Amino acid sequence: MLLAIYLAAGGLRRSSGIFITTDMLLAILLCSPLDVLARGYLLTAEAIEQVLLGLVLPYVFVLGAPAVRRRPPVYVAWAVGMLALLVWCWHGTATSEAVRFLEYVTLLAGGILFWWPLHSPSRGERIPLVPHSLLYLTAGTVWCSLLGIVLAFGHSAANGYAGMPDTLHISDSLLNQWSFMQASDKETAGLLFWVGAWTVLLTEVMAVYYRWYVADARRAVPYTANRPLAKS
Repeated sequence: MLLAIYLAAGGLRRSSGIFITTDMLLAILLCSPLDVLARGYLLTAEAIEQVLLGLVLPYVFVLGAPAVRRRPPVYVAWAVGMLALLVWCWHGTATSEAVRFLEYVTLLAGGILFWWPLHSPSRGERIPLVPHSLLYLTAGTVWCSLLGIVLAFGHSAANGYAGMPDTLHISDSLLNQWSFMQASDKETAGLLFWVGAWTVLLTEVMAVYYRWYVADARRAVPYTANRPLAKS
């Protein structure tokens, strides 16, 4: 479905390989054991999948997206991306296929909107590197850190998977061999969500600093190259 939307939006281009590869990675993720564990066994697996679906894969999707002349307002892009993480981080997982599909779509769409002002295919539509991008990412880092803390230690709908049907008959192994009790599972999920989102966003902060430094150095080259040599 994503590939069909991409082709309808602009057809094949140089960045198509990035988009198609990311689409394949998305299919692998949703057919992997991680998704099976996230559906009804481990809140930890659900937290990891949410970081991948809400931040990592949308980032690469935007890098391979076709050019669009208009971008959403910056505050709308930030709010939609962070709200999608809030809703599903608070909600936990869903065994219903319809709700699960809604989770996938909203996390991906919210993540794409979140990254769009930073990496829009049209360079003129991107927000300035400093200080706008840094403030944008810092706000996202603080938000995701708070979500991780609430998930680990707060009371929400995502309080574990007690009472879920053990269709694969692995609950006993998770409990006795891996020590994934409900409390420890919840705390581990919050920690991994916090660290995972924090790592993604702060890595992008460092990338912003690098791009800013390189752009500043390039602007300085013509000036230094055309300076007259001092007479000895």
